[in-house]
Amino acid sequence: MPQGNSKSQPGLGVHKLPPKVPGIPILGNAYDFLYRPVEFFLDAYYEYGPIFQIQALNQKFVVMGGLEANRFLAKEGEKYFSSEPLFGEFGREMGADHFLVALDGVPHRHMRKVMRRGYSKGNVGSYIDDFASLTYQRSASWQSGEVIRVRDQMQRLVTQQVGIALTKHPPDEYFDSLRTYFSTMLNVLVIKRWPRFMLYSPKYIKAKKEMMSLAKLVLDEHRNSNDNHKPDLVDDLISAKDWNDNPFNEHDLLAAVLGPYFAGMDTVASSLGFFLYAVLKHPKVLDRIVAEVDEYFKDGLPSWRELPKLQALYGATIETLRRYPATPFTPRGVIKPFTFNGHSVEEGQDIIIVNALTHFLPEYFPKPFTFDIDRYPPPRLEHKQGMGIFAPFTLGPHACLGAGAAEVMLMVTMGALLRAVRLELQPIDYELKIKLTPIPSPEENFRVRVFDHRL
Repeated sequence: MPQGNSKSQPGLGVHKLPPKVPGIPILGNAYDFLYRPVEFFLDAYYEYGPIFQIQALNQKFVVMGGLEANRFLAKEGEKYFSSEPLFGEFGREMGADHFLVALDGVPHRHMRKVMRRGYSKGNVGSYIDDFASLTYQRSASWQSGEVIRVRDQMQRLVTQQVGIALTKHPPDEYFDSLRTYFSTMLNVLVIKRWPRFMLYSPKYIKAKKEMMSLAKLVLDEHRNSNDNHKPDLVDDLISAKDWNDNPFNEHDLLAAVLGPYFAGMDTVASSLGFFLYAVLKHPKVLDRIVAEVDEYFKDGLPSWRELPKLQALYGATIETLRRYPATPFTPRGVIKPFTFNGHSVEEGQDIIIVNALTHFLPEYFPKPFTFDIDRYPPPRLEHKQGMGIFAPFTLGPHACLGAGAAEVMLMVTMGALLRAVRLELQPIDYELKIKLTPIPSPEENFRVRVFDHRL
Protein backbone atom coordinates (compact mmCIF):
# COMPACT_ATOMS: atom_id res chain seq x y z
CA MET A 1 0.00 0.00 0.00
CA PRO A 2 1.25 3.54 -0.72
CA GLN A 3 2.28 5.60 2.24
CA GLY A 4 2.86 9.27 2.88
CA ASN A 5 6.21 11.04 2.83
CA SER A 6 8.41 9.26 5.39
CA LYS A 7 10.33 12.49 6.06
CA SER A 8 7.21 14.17 7.36
CA GLN A 9 5.91 11.15 9.24
CA PRO A 10 8.29 10.10 12.05
CA GLY A 11 8.21 6.46 12.99
CA LEU A 12 7.93 5.08 9.48
CA GLY A 13 11.64 4.38 9.40
CA VAL A 14 14.12 4.62 6.55
CA HIS A 15 12.97 3.15 3.26
CA LYS A 16 15.21 1.72 0.60
CA LEU A 17 15.36 2.77 -3.03
CA PRO A 18 13.37 0.75 -5.60
CA PRO A 19 15.24 -2.20 -7.16
CA LYS A 20 16.97 -1.63 -10.49
CA VAL A 21 16.08 -3.67 -13.57
CA PRO A 22 19.41 -4.70 -15.17
CA GLY A 23 20.09 -3.63 -18.73
CA ILE A 24 22.84 -3.67 -21.32
CA PRO A 25 25.77 -1.21 -21.28
CA ILE A 26 24.99 2.32 -22.49
CA LEU A 27 21.48 1.47 -23.76
CA GLY A 28 20.22 0.19 -20.43
CA ASN A 29 16.59 -0.88 -20.91
CA ALA A 30 16.03 1.41 -23.92
CA TYR A 31 15.20 -1.28 -26.48
CA ASP A 32 12.56 -2.96 -24.32
CA PHE A 33 11.12 0.41 -23.31
CA LEU A 34 10.80 1.63 -26.90
CA TYR A 35 9.62 -1.54 -28.65
CA ARG A 36 7.82 -3.71 -26.08
CA PRO A 37 7.01 -1.36 -23.21
CA VAL A 38 3.92 -3.07 -21.79
CA GLU A 39 5.44 -6.56 -21.89
CA PHE A 40 8.69 -5.22 -20.43
CA PHE A 41 6.92 -3.50 -17.55
CA LEU A 42 4.81 -6.59 -16.90
CA ASP A 43 7.88 -8.84 -16.75
CA ALA A 44 9.59 -6.42 -14.35
CA TYR A 45 6.45 -6.19 -12.19
CA TYR A 46 6.40 -9.96 -11.71
CA GLU A 47 10.12 -10.10 -10.94
CA TYR A 48 10.69 -6.93 -8.89
CA GLY A 49 7.27 -5.97 -7.57
CA PRO A 50 5.08 -2.86 -8.04
CA ILE A 51 7.96 -0.35 -7.99
CA PHE A 52 11.38 -0.52 -9.66
CA GLN A 53 13.94 1.57 -11.55
CA ILE A 54 14.88 1.47 -15.24
CA GLN A 55 17.36 3.32 -17.43
CA ALA A 56 16.93 4.20 -21.11
CA LEU A 57 20.15 5.70 -22.47
CA ASN A 58 20.76 8.78 -20.30
CA GLN A 59 17.27 8.83 -18.78
CA LYS A 60 16.43 7.18 -15.47
CA PHE A 61 12.91 6.43 -14.31
CA VAL A 62 11.15 4.98 -11.31
CA VAL A 63 8.27 2.81 -12.52
CA MET A 64 5.13 2.00 -10.53
CA GLY A 65 2.49 -0.50 -11.62
CA GLY A 66 -0.49 -2.50 -10.39
CA LEU A 67 -3.81 -1.63 -8.80
CA GLU A 68 -2.39 0.21 -5.78
CA ALA A 69 -0.17 2.29 -8.06
CA ASN A 70 -3.22 3.22 -10.14
CA ARG A 71 -5.19 4.23 -7.09
CA PHE A 72 -2.25 6.21 -5.77
CA LEU A 73 -2.13 8.11 -9.08
CA ALA A 74 -5.88 8.73 -8.99
CA LYS A 75 -6.05 9.86 -5.37
CA GLU A 76 -2.64 11.36 -4.64
CA GLY A 77 -1.25 12.23 -8.06
CA GLU A 78 -1.89 15.95 -7.85
CA LYS A 79 -0.04 16.11 -4.52
CA TYR A 80 3.11 14.27 -5.59
CA PHE A 81 3.37 14.51 -9.39
CA SER A 82 3.67 17.22 -12.02
CA SER A 83 3.33 17.04 -15.79
CA GLU A 84 5.30 20.25 -16.34
CA PRO A 85 8.78 18.63 -16.44
CA LEU A 86 7.70 16.44 -19.33
CA PHE A 87 5.35 18.68 -21.33
CA GLY A 88 6.24 22.22 -20.24
CA GLU A 89 8.88 22.68 -22.90
CA PHE A 90 6.49 21.22 -25.49
CA GLY A 91 4.02 24.00 -24.71
CA ARG A 92 6.69 26.69 -24.66
CA GLU A 93 7.92 25.57 -28.08
CA MET A 94 4.48 26.59 -29.32
CA GLY A 95 4.83 29.92 -27.51
CA ALA A 96 2.28 28.99 -24.84
CA ASP A 97 2.76 29.74 -21.17
CA HIS A 98 -0.36 27.73 -20.34
CA PHE A 99 -0.72 24.44 -22.22
CA LEU A 100 -3.31 21.99 -20.88
CA VAL A 101 -1.19 18.84 -20.57
CA ALA A 102 1.65 20.77 -18.90
CA LEU A 103 -0.52 22.37 -16.22
CA ASP A 104 -1.32 21.10 -12.74
CA GLY A 105 -3.56 22.12 -9.87
CA VAL A 106 -6.00 25.01 -10.19
CA PRO A 107 -4.83 26.16 -13.67
CA HIS A 108 -5.21 22.64 -15.04
CA ARG A 109 -8.68 22.16 -13.55
CA HIS A 110 -9.75 25.53 -14.92
CA MET A 111 -8.52 24.76 -18.44
CA ARG A 112 -10.28 21.38 -18.38
CA LYS A 113 -13.52 23.12 -17.41
CA VAL A 114 -13.18 25.54 -20.33
CA MET A 115 -12.51 22.71 -22.79
CA ARG A 116 -14.90 20.11 -21.36
CA ARG A 117 -17.87 20.85 -23.63
CA GLY A 118 -15.79 20.83 -26.81
CA TYR A 119 -14.16 17.48 -26.03
CA SER A 120 -17.33 15.92 -24.61
CA LYS A 121 -18.90 12.73 -25.93
CA GLY A 122 -22.12 14.63 -26.58
CA ASN A 123 -20.46 17.29 -28.72
CA VAL A 124 -18.26 14.93 -30.70
CA GLY A 125 -21.11 12.42 -30.95
CA SER A 126 -23.24 14.95 -32.80
CA TYR A 127 -20.81 14.67 -35.74
CA ILE A 128 -20.95 10.90 -36.23
CA ASP A 129 -22.62 11.22 -39.63
CA ASP A 130 -19.72 13.39 -40.77
CA PHE A 131 -17.23 10.85 -39.38
CA ALA A 132 -18.90 8.02 -41.29
CA SER A 133 -19.12 10.07 -44.48
CA LEU A 134 -15.41 10.92 -44.33
CA THR A 135 -14.61 7.24 -43.74
CA TYR A 136 -16.70 6.17 -46.73
CA GLN A 137 -15.04 8.82 -48.91
CA ARG A 138 -11.51 7.84 -47.93
CA SER A 139 -12.08 4.10 -48.34
CA ALA A 140 -13.75 4.71 -51.71
CA SER A 141 -10.53 6.36 -52.92
CA TRP A 142 -8.59 3.12 -52.35
CA GLN A 143 -8.30 0.85 -55.38
CA SER A 144 -9.02 -2.88 -55.19
CA GLY A 145 -5.69 -4.65 -54.76
CA GLU A 146 -4.01 -1.49 -53.42
CA VAL A 147 -1.78 -1.82 -50.38
CA ILE A 148 -2.19 1.05 -47.91
CA ARG A 149 -0.13 2.12 -44.93
CA VAL A 150 -2.54 2.06 -42.03
CA ARG A 151 -0.94 4.63 -39.74
CA ASP A 152 -0.74 7.24 -42.47
CA GLN A 153 -4.33 6.73 -43.61
CA MET A 154 -5.77 6.70 -40.10
CA GLN A 155 -3.92 9.89 -39.19
CA ARG A 156 -5.22 11.67 -42.27
CA LEU A 157 -8.77 10.51 -41.63
CA VAL A 158 -8.87 11.26 -37.91
CA THR A 159 -7.40 14.75 -38.20
CA GLN A 160 -10.15 15.54 -40.71
CA GLN A 161 -12.74 14.26 -38.27
CA VAL A 162 -11.48 16.18 -35.24
CA GLY A 163 -11.04 19.27 -37.39
CA ILE A 164 -14.73 19.22 -38.31
CA ALA A 165 -15.95 18.46 -34.77
CA LEU A 166 -13.65 20.70 -32.71
CA THR A 167 -12.33 23.53 -34.88
CA LYS A 168 -14.62 23.57 -37.95
CA HIS A 169 -11.45 23.35 -40.07
CA PRO A 170 -9.89 20.07 -41.27
CA PRO A 171 -6.11 20.39 -41.73
CA ASP A 172 -6.24 19.36 -45.43
CA GLU A 173 -3.18 20.90 -47.15
CA TYR A 174 -1.55 21.49 -43.75
CA PHE A 175 -1.48 17.78 -42.87
CA ASP A 176 2.15 17.01 -43.76
CA SER A 177 3.35 20.06 -41.82
CA LEU A 178 1.16 19.04 -38.91
CA ARG A 179 2.78 15.62 -38.78
CA THR A 180 6.32 17.04 -39.08
CA TYR A 181 5.70 19.66 -36.40
CA PHE A 182 4.10 17.28 -33.92
CA SER A 183 6.48 14.34 -34.35
CA THR A 184 9.58 16.54 -34.15
CA MET A 185 8.48 18.16 -30.89
CA LEU A 186 7.57 14.80 -29.37
CA ASN A 187 10.83 13.12 -30.32
CA VAL A 188 13.04 16.05 -29.27
CA LEU A 189 11.24 17.42 -26.22
CA VAL A 190 9.26 14.51 -24.77
CA ILE A 191 10.85 11.19 -25.75
CA LYS A 192 14.23 12.92 -26.15
CA ARG A 193 15.55 10.45 -28.69
CA TRP A 194 16.23 13.11 -31.34
CA PRO A 195 18.90 15.81 -30.88
CA ARG A 196 17.79 19.38 -30.22
CA PHE A 197 19.24 20.66 -33.48
CA MET A 198 16.22 19.06 -35.19
CA LEU A 199 14.24 22.07 -33.91
CA TYR A 200 16.38 24.23 -36.21
CA SER A 201 16.02 22.16 -39.36
CA PRO A 202 14.45 24.00 -42.33
CA LYS A 203 11.72 21.36 -42.61
CA TYR A 204 10.68 21.80 -38.99
CA ILE A 205 10.85 25.61 -39.09
CA LYS A 206 8.62 25.62 -42.17
CA ALA A 207 6.17 23.20 -40.52
CA LYS A 208 6.02 25.32 -37.36
CA LYS A 209 5.28 28.45 -39.37
CA GLU A 210 2.50 26.71 -41.27
CA MET A 211 0.97 25.35 -38.08
CA MET A 212 0.83 28.81 -36.55
CA SER A 213 -0.80 29.99 -39.79
CA LEU A 214 -3.41 27.26 -39.51
CA ALA A 215 -4.15 28.09 -35.87
CA LYS A 216 -4.45 31.82 -36.68
CA LEU A 217 -6.76 31.03 -39.58
CA VAL A 218 -9.03 28.97 -37.32
CA LEU A 219 -9.15 31.73 -34.69
CA ASP A 220 -9.90 34.39 -37.33
CA GLU A 221 -12.67 32.27 -38.85
CA HIS A 222 -14.36 31.95 -35.47
CA ARG A 223 -13.91 35.59 -34.51
CA ASN A 224 -15.26 36.83 -37.82
CA SER A 225 -18.01 34.27 -38.33
CA ASN A 226 -21.48 35.62 -39.07
CA ASP A 227 -23.26 32.28 -39.13
CA ASN A 228 -25.10 30.74 -36.24
CA HIS A 229 -22.99 27.62 -36.01
CA LYS A 230 -23.11 25.42 -32.93
CA PRO A 231 -20.43 26.72 -30.49
CA ASP A 232 -17.34 24.52 -30.51
CA LEU A 233 -14.08 24.22 -28.61
CA VAL A 234 -12.55 27.28 -30.28
CA ASP A 235 -15.59 29.47 -29.48
CA ASP A 236 -15.37 28.38 -25.84
CA LEU A 237 -11.66 29.23 -25.70
CA ILE A 238 -12.10 32.67 -27.27
CA SER A 239 -14.89 33.65 -24.89
CA ALA A 240 -13.30 32.19 -21.74
CA LYS A 241 -11.05 33.79 -19.14
CA ASP A 242 -8.17 32.19 -17.32
CA TRP A 243 -8.05 31.30 -13.61
CA ASN A 244 -7.01 34.90 -12.83
CA ASP A 245 -10.07 36.23 -14.68
CA ASN A 246 -8.01 37.50 -17.63
CA PRO A 247 -8.60 36.62 -21.30
CA PHE A 248 -6.27 33.93 -22.59
CA ASN A 249 -3.34 35.40 -24.49
CA GLU A 250 -2.99 34.75 -28.20
CA HIS A 251 -0.19 32.20 -27.91
CA ASP A 252 -2.15 30.13 -25.41
CA LEU A 253 -5.13 30.18 -27.78
CA LEU A 254 -3.00 29.13 -30.76
CA ALA A 255 -1.61 26.16 -28.83
CA ALA A 256 -5.07 25.13 -27.62
CA VAL A 257 -6.44 25.27 -31.18
CA LEU A 258 -3.74 22.86 -32.35
CA GLY A 259 -4.42 20.49 -29.46
CA PRO A 260 -7.29 18.55 -31.11
CA TYR A 261 -5.20 17.79 -34.22
CA PHE A 262 -2.38 16.49 -32.03
CA ALA A 263 -4.76 14.36 -29.95
CA GLY A 264 -6.37 12.84 -33.03
CA MET A 265 -3.11 12.13 -34.81
CA ASP A 266 -1.54 10.57 -31.73
CA THR A 267 -4.17 8.77 -29.67
CA VAL A 268 -7.23 8.07 -31.82
CA ALA A 269 -5.34 7.22 -35.02
CA SER A 270 -3.06 4.80 -33.15
CA SER A 271 -6.07 3.13 -31.51
CA LEU A 272 -7.74 2.75 -34.90
CA GLY A 273 -4.62 1.05 -36.23
CA PHE A 274 -4.60 -1.39 -33.33
CA PHE A 275 -8.35 -1.94 -33.75
CA LEU A 276 -8.01 -2.78 -37.43
CA TYR A 277 -5.15 -5.18 -36.78
CA ALA A 278 -7.09 -6.95 -34.02
CA VAL A 279 -10.24 -7.54 -36.06
CA LEU A 280 -8.36 -8.65 -39.18
CA LYS A 281 -6.36 -11.04 -37.02
CA HIS A 282 -9.59 -12.51 -35.61
CA PRO A 283 -11.92 -13.41 -38.53
CA LYS A 284 -14.81 -14.51 -36.29
CA VAL A 285 -14.78 -11.12 -34.58
CA LEU A 286 -14.63 -9.43 -37.98
CA ASP A 287 -17.64 -11.39 -39.24
CA ARG A 288 -19.68 -10.48 -36.16
CA ILE A 289 -18.93 -6.78 -36.51
CA VAL A 290 -19.65 -6.74 -40.24
CA ALA A 291 -23.01 -8.47 -39.76
CA GLU A 292 -23.88 -5.98 -37.02
CA VAL A 293 -22.95 -2.80 -38.90
CA ASP A 294 -24.62 -4.05 -42.08
CA GLU A 295 -27.85 -4.25 -40.10
CA TYR A 296 -27.58 -1.11 -37.96
CA PHE A 297 -25.84 1.27 -40.40
CA LYS A 298 -27.85 0.50 -43.55
CA ASP A 299 -30.52 3.14 -42.93
CA GLY A 300 -28.25 5.68 -41.32
CA LEU A 301 -26.23 5.57 -38.15
CA PRO A 302 -27.78 5.07 -34.73
CA SER A 303 -27.23 7.93 -32.31
CA TRP A 304 -23.99 7.98 -30.38
CA ARG A 305 -25.96 6.96 -27.28
CA GLU A 306 -27.18 3.81 -29.05
CA LEU A 307 -23.78 2.65 -30.30
CA PRO A 308 -22.97 0.50 -27.21
CA LYS A 309 -26.02 -1.63 -28.07
CA LEU A 310 -24.00 -3.01 -30.99
CA GLN A 311 -22.39 -5.57 -28.74
CA ALA A 312 -19.75 -6.89 -31.14
CA LEU A 313 -18.62 -3.42 -32.24
CA TYR A 314 -18.68 -2.04 -28.71
CA GLY A 315 -16.98 -5.09 -27.24
CA ALA A 316 -14.22 -4.99 -29.86
CA THR A 317 -13.69 -1.27 -29.20
CA ILE A 318 -13.32 -1.73 -25.45
CA GLU A 319 -11.19 -4.85 -25.90
CA THR A 320 -8.88 -2.90 -28.23
CA LEU A 321 -8.51 -0.23 -25.54
CA ARG A 322 -7.74 -2.94 -22.99
CA ARG A 323 -5.34 -4.93 -25.12
CA TYR A 324 -3.76 -1.89 -26.82
CA PRO A 325 -4.51 0.96 -24.38
CA ALA A 326 -4.48 4.52 -25.70
CA THR A 327 -2.39 5.77 -22.78
CA PRO A 328 -0.79 2.69 -21.19
CA PHE A 329 1.52 4.61 -18.90
CA THR A 330 1.69 8.07 -17.38
CA PRO A 331 5.08 9.83 -17.18
CA ARG A 332 5.45 12.56 -14.58
CA GLY A 333 7.96 14.47 -12.49
CA VAL A 334 8.00 14.01 -8.70
CA ILE A 335 7.42 17.29 -6.85
CA LYS A 336 7.27 15.89 -3.31
CA PRO A 337 9.02 12.80 -1.89
CA PHE A 338 6.91 9.82 -0.89
CA THR A 339 7.17 6.13 -0.14
CA PHE A 340 5.38 3.34 -1.96
CA ASN A 341 5.48 -0.34 -1.04
CA GLY A 342 8.34 0.36 1.35
CA HIS A 343 10.52 2.20 -1.19
CA SER A 344 11.51 5.86 -1.26
CA VAL A 345 10.95 8.14 -4.25
CA GLU A 346 12.68 11.50 -4.10
CA GLU A 347 11.70 14.93 -5.36
CA GLY A 348 12.97 15.62 -8.89
CA GLN A 349 12.78 11.98 -9.94
CA ASP A 350 11.20 11.12 -13.31
CA ILE A 351 8.48 8.55 -12.79
CA ILE A 352 6.26 6.36 -14.95
CA ILE A 353 2.99 4.96 -13.61
CA VAL A 354 1.97 2.01 -15.79
CA ASN A 355 -1.77 2.54 -15.45
CA ALA A 356 -2.63 -0.17 -17.99
CA LEU A 357 -0.56 -2.88 -16.33
CA THR A 358 -3.75 -4.07 -14.60
CA HIS A 359 -5.18 -4.86 -18.07
CA PHE A 360 -2.70 -7.74 -18.27
CA LEU A 361 -3.16 -9.24 -14.81
CA PRO A 362 -5.23 -12.45 -14.98
CA GLU A 363 -6.88 -11.79 -11.62
CA TYR A 364 -8.77 -8.98 -13.34
CA PHE A 365 -8.83 -10.09 -16.99
CA PRO A 366 -8.57 -13.88 -17.42
CA LYS A 367 -6.29 -14.90 -20.30
CA PRO A 368 -5.24 -11.26 -20.68
CA PHE A 369 -3.42 -11.67 -24.00
CA THR A 370 -6.49 -13.24 -25.62
CA PHE A 371 -8.59 -10.80 -27.66
CA ASP A 372 -12.02 -11.52 -26.21
CA ILE A 373 -14.83 -9.11 -27.12
CA ASP A 374 -17.33 -10.87 -24.83
CA ARG A 375 -15.67 -9.64 -21.63
CA TYR A 376 -17.94 -6.60 -21.38
CA PRO A 377 -21.67 -7.46 -21.61
CA PRO A 378 -23.38 -8.75 -18.46
CA PRO A 379 -22.67 -10.78 -16.48
CA ARG A 380 -18.90 -10.42 -16.98
CA LEU A 381 -18.56 -6.62 -17.15
CA GLU A 382 -14.80 -6.94 -16.76
CA HIS A 383 -14.23 -3.24 -17.49
CA LYS A 384 -16.37 -2.25 -14.48
CA GLN A 385 -14.76 -4.25 -11.68
CA GLY A 386 -13.65 -1.26 -9.65
CA MET A 387 -11.74 2.00 -9.77
CA GLY A 388 -8.29 1.70 -11.30
CA ILE A 389 -8.64 -1.72 -12.93
CA PHE A 390 -9.62 -0.61 -16.45
CA ALA A 391 -7.64 2.54 -17.21
CA PRO A 392 -6.88 2.95 -20.95
CA PHE A 393 -6.84 6.77 -20.76
CA THR A 394 -4.89 7.08 -17.46
CA LEU A 395 -6.37 8.20 -14.13
CA GLY A 396 -6.64 11.18 -11.84
CA PRO A 397 -6.77 14.86 -12.74
CA HIS A 398 -4.99 14.27 -16.07
CA ALA A 399 -7.28 11.49 -17.30
CA CYS A 400 -7.99 12.07 -20.99
CA LEU A 401 -10.58 14.81 -21.43
CA GLY A 402 -11.82 13.24 -24.66
CA ALA A 403 -11.95 9.60 -23.56
CA GLY A 404 -15.68 9.21 -24.18
CA ALA A 405 -15.43 11.05 -27.48
CA ALA A 406 -12.58 8.77 -28.57
CA GLU A 407 -14.73 5.69 -27.94
CA VAL A 408 -17.46 7.13 -30.17
CA MET A 409 -14.97 7.97 -32.92
CA LEU A 410 -13.47 4.48 -32.79
CA MET A 411 -16.86 2.76 -33.03
CA VAL A 412 -18.20 4.91 -35.86
CA THR A 413 -15.02 4.95 -37.91
CA MET A 414 -14.31 1.24 -37.65
CA GLY A 415 -17.95 0.35 -38.21
CA ALA A 416 -18.13 2.49 -41.35
CA LEU A 417 -14.77 1.22 -42.61
CA LEU A 418 -15.68 -2.46 -42.28
CA ARG A 419 -19.06 -1.83 -43.88
CA ALA A 420 -17.44 -0.08 -46.83
CA VAL A 421 -14.46 -2.24 -47.74
CA ARG A 422 -12.91 -5.68 -47.26
CA LEU A 423 -9.31 -5.53 -46.08
CA GLU A 424 -6.66 -8.13 -45.31
CA LEU A 425 -3.31 -8.01 -43.58
CA GLN A 426 -0.30 -7.57 -45.83
CA PRO A 427 1.32 -10.05 -45.65
CA ILE A 428 -1.56 -12.21 -44.50
CA ASP A 429 0.48 -13.65 -41.59
CA TYR A 430 1.75 -10.24 -40.45
CA GLU A 431 2.51 -9.89 -36.72
CA LEU A 432 2.12 -6.41 -35.34
CA LYS A 433 5.21 -4.43 -34.36
CA ILE A 434 4.81 -1.57 -31.92
CA LYS A 435 6.77 1.65 -31.72
CA LEU A 436 6.81 4.26 -28.95
CA THR A 437 5.77 7.63 -30.46
CA PRO A 438 5.56 8.55 -27.40
CA ILE A 439 2.55 6.31 -26.80
CA PRO A 440 2.75 2.79 -28.22
CA SER A 441 1.58 2.89 -31.84
CA PRO A 442 1.52 0.48 -34.77
CA GLU A 443 4.72 0.67 -36.75
CA GLU A 444 4.72 2.85 -39.86
CA ASN A 445 5.14 -0.22 -42.06
CA PHE A 446 1.85 -1.82 -40.91
CA ARG A 447 -0.06 -2.33 -44.16
CA VAL A 448 -3.31 -3.84 -45.35
CA ARG A 449 -4.48 -4.79 -48.82
CA VAL A 450 -7.80 -3.66 -50.21
CA PHE A 451 -9.57 -6.89 -51.15
CA ASP A 452 -12.69 -5.27 -52.61
CA HIS A 453 -15.42 -2.69 -51.93
CA ARG A 454 -18.70 -3.55 -50.26
CA LEU A 455 -20.51 -0.27 -50.98
